[in-house]
Amino acid sequence: MTTKNQLDELKRRFINASDTEREEIDKEIAAAIDHAPEAVATITLAQIKETNERAEADLIRSRLKNILPAISLAYVAKTYFGKSRQWLCQRINGNLVNGKPARFTPAELRTLDAALKDLAARLSEIRVF
Repeated sequence: MTTKNQLDELKRRFINASDTEREEIDKEIAAAIDHAPEAVATITLAQIKETNERAEADLIRSRLKNILPAISLAYVAKTYFGKSRQWLCQRINGNLVNGKPARFTPAELRTLDAALKDLAARLSEIRVF
């Protein structure tokens, strides 16, 4: 039986492999597909979803990289989410919480987007002279 761990290992090896090694790994993947096509399809879909989640988290971190040093995460967390700075940082950084990477829900992403727009509007209204 083909397992997720086996396919994760093949994926890891494929990423780091030379062209010759990739041909061998392709054969192993083809054999797994021949042996259990539905299981491989289900596992591959799960791998795609995991990769997509990691990419989304990386994208959020990348978009926030330049602004994070300039704003108070404690203020954003408390004011807009009613949570702690640690809670917000865990989601921004994808830290493990209870064994799983912390992620924003779609509603939390909308809240974060609205919070940043609100802060931007407030900053743009400030005049010092």
